[in-house]
Amino acid sequence: MKQPVSISAVLFAIAFPWALPAQNSAPSAPVREVVDTYFGTRVVDPYRWMETANNPELLSYLNSQGERTRSVLNALASQRSSLLGRILELQNEAPSITGVQRLGDKYFYLEAPPGSKDSRLMMRPVAGGSAKLLLNPAALSASGSHAAITYFQPSWDGQYVIAGVALGGSEDATIRIVQSSTGELLKDAITRTQYGSPAWTDDNQFFYYMRQQKLAANAVPSAIYENTRLYLHKIGTGEEADKAVFGSDVNPDLKLPKAGFVFGFQLPGTALVAAVQTRGTIDTPAGWVKSLKANNAPWRQVVRHEDGLLDFVSKGSTVYVLTKTGAPNGRIVRFDASKQDFSQSEEIRRESDLVLSASGSSGLAGAQDALYAYGIRAGASVVIRIPYDAPMHSEEIALPFAGSVSNMTADYRVAGFTCSLAAWTKPKTVMSYDPDTKRLKDTGLQPPHPADYSGITSVEVEADSVGGVKVPLSIIYRKDLALDGSHSAVMEAYGAYGFNIAPNFSPTGLAWLERGGIIAYAHVRGGGEKGEAWHLAGQKQTKQHTIDDFVACAQYLIGHGYTSPAHLAVRGTSAGGIAVGGFMTQHPELVRAALDRVGVSDLLRFEVTQGGDANIPELGSVKVETDFRALYASSPYHHVKDGAAYPAVLLETGLNDPRVPSWQMAKMTARLQAATSSKLPVLLRVDKDAGHGIGSDRQQAAELVADEFTFLGWQLGMAGFVPR
Repeated sequence: MKQPVSISAVLFAIAFPWALPAQNSAPSAPVREVVDTYFGTRVVDPYRWMETANNPELLSYLNSQGERTRSVLNALASQRSSLLGRILELQNEAPSITGVQRLGDKYFYLEAPPGSKDSRLMMRPVAGGSAKLLLNPAALSASGSHAAITYFQPSWDGQYVIAGVALGGSEDATIRIVQSSTGELLKDAITRTQYGSPAWTDDNQFFYYMRQQKLAANAVPSAIYENTRLYLHKIGTGEEADKAVFGSDVNPDLKLPKAGFVFGFQLPGTALVAAVQTRGTIDTPAGWVKSLKANNAPWRQVVRHEDGLLDFVSKGSTVYVLTKTGAPNGRIVRFDASKQDFSQSEEIRRESDLVLSASGSSGLAGAQDALYAYGIRAGASVVIRIPYDAPMHSEEIALPFAGSVSNMTADYRVAGFTCSLAAWTKPKTVMSYDPDTKRLKDTGLQPPHPADYSGITSVEVEADSVGGVKVPLSIIYRKDLALDGSHSAVMEAYGAYGFNIAPNFSPTGLAWLERGGIIAYAHVRGGGEKGEAWHLAGQKQTKQHTIDDFVACAQYLIGHGYTSPAHLAVRGTSAGGIAVGGFMTQHPELVRAALDRVGVSDLLRFEVTQGGDANIPELGSVKVETDFRALYASSPYHHVKDGAAYPAVLLETGLNDPRVPSWQMAKMTARLQAATSSKLPVLLRVDKDAGHGIGSDRQQAAELVADEFTFLGWQLGMAGFVPR
């Protein structure tokens, strides 16, 4: 018999369509308070129990939250299905080419063909012709867990290629070696090489790599990056035969810190081997060299941590260093590593308005003919050519369009370089530079993506933030939109590690833009958009600036009619969780929805995670009073207030995340669900076969975007997004 429906319930559903599927009650999280006292400040943590390793109760909670999220989004199944279909269509209109390297007369790269889930290792002649499949990671997958190539490195002669292969998005890679001429996968397999950074010797028979220690069963998570070692491996041997050549417990005389990362390589064409050590994230590395000609030759330090090394390449024994020491925008120096060190270096490129210090958007490439450097000016990439024999006569290289250069690589035996170039509305092209013709040309590796952006435009503006600071803001939207405040908009920020959000082309983003949605990127302090000074202005004691700038950009969008608080969403990923969490806890009235993607939320406890120690240089430590004060002030989890009206929130985690463990998102979810008075949904999306997003396959990526756009379309009132 059909049940009667009350008039009040119908009216409520019409007025608040978001409320219908959210009636599923959230799984309750037990409150078991733990009290910590930091420098006289008492801090209560209601969900500390979630941090226990291999906690069945947490896994049950995550599973229940994930199931609830799926049931809620299922009420919008038809809209999600339409979005997913369009996203997959856009994704599969062209192959995706990444990580291109040129070695001699061949290109090596990863390719995800249309319709495929995985990126496969490929090789193609530089002159053109057919490409050859070297390794499909699917052949190395395990039951219930997909495999992904997280890094690769060809030998100098191109006969072998090292590939780091990880399962389930964990980034816990195992080094494998494929012979390029036959496609044979060698028996060599080296485990615990998450950040292996393999580097071949000149004879192409050995390579250096970094390996984590084998952990004891009761080890704390952060111990995984203690006592890391640099090893030398010979092709055809087992991992147990490899010799450790550098590390804190290998070279006690060097007094290296116990926790950190070590990498090494032969300076090509020389008898010198170099080793570098860093604590991680923004801790600039120290470097040592020694001769390969003498047995037991001592290591000689040539670069100190305080020298501010950002990138380097070598030509013979001459090392070219991009440094931020004495130059927040970056400068370039060189020295002869066979007899000199950084203190004796010669400056060949002084600091200028060209920002060479932005993480992810600047660097060096050493070719046969010259040194090449790239950076950003006014938000767009600039490439300069610096002749080895006349470095003061550098010249800028004309780019086909204003956009962002990425993945610039060069072979020291070959003139010119390869790189990728893209913009907000222009597809990525893989290009090569010929110094003889002074032209960049299309390699043909990446076919132009046919996604039709002809009706889409982008603008670069600046928002006024606290202290009179101008914050760059990129806005992408449909050309025919009237700026009347009615449009659904999602704005993203990161603001950490000096990382620059560079212009990039997103084919799948068109699924949102063509529906009248707006996408914006706030280039907040803490990032590297305006150099190292911009980074330091949003770090530790100045972290509030990151949040202030994010809010200022939202106010710009609202004030100029792009959107309104009822139609605005904010999103942040990883360390961007600080920005998005700070925004919604400090100014919930300005935003209707938030996407917290594998976000750092509990800053006071991040230090105890697997990668926590490596992040201390950027975030600080609770063991230092000034750092604690800054961490506590900007920790989103600790500023959720009972009874506050928070926006709708979709939080996301992967169970295999090595960077931001799932309990960070679980604690934030539990706290928001218990505190909010708005009755807007707080959902936790859980992927059991994923990690931090690195190594997720293309189907997973498409499913995630479909969930996000469905959630936002529903919450921001986009036409057609009314749940069943």
